[in-house]
Amino acid sequence: MNAQNIPILAITPEHPFKGVAQTVPGHFRLALFGVIAHLMEACGNGDRAAALETYPFLQDYADELAALFQHPDPTSTQWRAALVAWESAASTKLPLLVLLRAGLSRLELELLLAAGLQEEDPRFAVLFEQATGGERRPTVGLLLAWWRSNDAGQDRIEEVRRCIRSLVQTGLLQVLNTEAPRSEWTLAVASPVWDVLRGEPPELPWLRHVAKADLMPLSRYIASPSAAHIYNKLPQLLAAQPEQMLIVRGPRQNGRKTLAGAVAHELGKDILVLNAAVLDDESRWRLLGVLAVLLDALPVIELSLSPGEHRTLPPLPLFTGLIAVVMGAHGGIYGDDTRTLLTVAVSMPDADLRYLHWQNALPAQSAAILNHLAQSVYLTSGNIRRAARTALSYAQLEGRNAIESRDVQLACRGLHSARLETLATRLETGGNLNDLAVDDVTRSELSTLILRCRYREPLAAIALNGGEHSTGIRALFSGPSGTGKTMSARLLAATLGKDLYRVDLSATVNKYLGETEKNIDHAFSAAEELDVIVLLDEGDALMASRTDVGSSNDRYANLETNFLLQRIESFNGILLVTTNAADRIDKAFARRMEVVIQFHAPDEWQRYQILQMHLRNHAVDDGWLQEVAYRCEFTGGQLRNVVTHACLLAMDAQSLVRDEHLYAALVREYRKTGAHCPILKPKG
Repeated sequence: MNAQNIPILAITPEHPFKGVAQTVPGHFRLALFGVIAHLMEACGNGDRAAALETYPFLQDYADELAALFQHPDPTSTQWRAALVAWESAASTKLPLLVLLRAGLSRLELELLLAAGLQEEDPRFAVLFEQATGGERRPTVGLLLAWWRSNDAGQDRIEEVRRCIRSLVQTGLLQVLNTEAPRSEWTLAVASPVWDVLRGEPPELPWLRHVAKADLMPLSRYIASPSAAHIYNKLPQLLAAQPEQMLIVRGPRQNGRKTLAGAVAHELGKDILVLNAAVLDDESRWRLLGVLAVLLDALPVIELSLSPGEHRTLPPLPLFTGLIAVVMGAHGGIYGDDTRTLLTVAVSMPDADLRYLHWQNALPAQSAAILNHLAQSVYLTSGNIRRAARTALSYAQLEGRNAIESRDVQLACRGLHSARLETLATRLETGGNLNDLAVDDVTRSELSTLILRCRYREPLAAIALNGGEHSTGIRALFSGPSGTGKTMSARLLAATLGKDLYRVDLSATVNKYLGETEKNIDHAFSAAEELDVIVLLDEGDALMASRTDVGSSNDRYANLETNFLLQRIESFNGILLVTTNAADRIDKAFARRMEVVIQFHAPDEWQRYQILQMHLRNHAVDDGWLQEVAYRCEFTGGQLRNVVTHACLLAMDAQSLVRDEHLYAALVREYRKTGAHCPILKPKG
């Protein structure tokens, strides 16, 4: 009698797999052994003994099959029935069962495991090589031949063909040689999928898997009372309507992914974090859907879009659950028609929230230190945590436990991202306004600007009676070249304890349509998140007046100007613009500048001060130096050049700067402008 016709329960123990733990590895082993049992029957044309003789290594599996089943030579049909009974009592989350519940058939599951056998045991590669005539992995033709008959002996080749096609379309199976005829396609299971089926975490350079146990509970997420009220409702809402797309908008490193993870934690899910590059790779996108199903995970996709940009998320094969997208304030996202979009915002933390973040990151610091950091450092929540760890290290290097502002500034400097470094250059800062030789009105305006920068958050809060407001400060420094505009920006940054970045126009302005706007947005967004001061030196190059449209070039130039207008208006950081041609700046830009400071060429007393500051230790006669300040109507920049050259001559003479050195430098500077030096050569 054919063994397949024997009633299963007549020869099978009541619980054949009762010794196998109901774990992911245990289930995987049972399912894989069932496929091996079928393979031993198929490759021997129904004669298991012939298969064992041809492939002796299969005897090891035959012995294990008998030991697990507690009966010699169980058939694949008997094994399959016993496996179904074992699975019915399983109470844990098993990836193979998850696939069945997601719509896969038993046949598809067996074909999937068969395609990955050589991942488990390289000796199967020899079996496949002999069976296919050269391929060390199973081919479509081989699987069709070995699985074409069902348990009743009926032909089902078309069903097998459909199953293989479905496994490829969903990303569970990969085709390694698509250029070959379909029957010769070599099939493989992606390594991350096989790892998850075995109960191991997936390892991919473009994807980060975070288990539920490692996610922050929603109750610990730091947010304002109004925002927390909204966030706390998300899990219940999304559990009731899982086929949605949760969009979390806000600055980078500001708790967007943490919020998505906290929601996943409340839903009892892991998360899979990846960036937008996966959208451009169809195979990775399919693999994401498979892993999300296997791990019961929430896909969290991070997008970085500029104004006017949009991305479309195609349907994820096999996966119909919740998807989360984290992105900035700009850009649009489209999903398939079956998903509704639910958007929440994660705003920059205010002083109260920053205090909580600093306290959470630095619990040993005093309340006074934490309050100072909260009031003076405008970082995103994630950057606060990152800066706190590094700042503490800087303090400990100097033998201190208490953190100082300088430690935080150095720590923040390490956070500066490529988005900023490739578009702007950090300028060295130091000193204070006492190092600046300007008139009293200019000095007073600079002092007022410093106050506005220090109190910009509370000032903005009261300006619009609690409505929507911008904490940005926009200041225009106008005046001739060499009058101290850039130096004032350096001194202002030093006084505020912030880094100063000068936007590199050569890297920002791009001939390709839309690229200039994208670069500006990236630089401004990074500056907002990292709390650095942005300097647009010679800003009239970007802020020139709009012109009548006479060509496409005029139209696109006006579009760039319009975008810069809008981005400056929405900028929440400190922006300093310098120009020596204020009349060339579009009036709309001037109206958006809260502070406009005029810089003038120095008078004789200021020129004397500038010379004294630059010369420092010197041997120049003071009376003659005053005459130089009176007669030589140079700007501060020109006087700096004069002193620099005089110092060079003094170094060569191995002496202090003397009258003759300064005179030679003055003559040289006048020669550069095509003029004669108005002062006589000093005697001696």
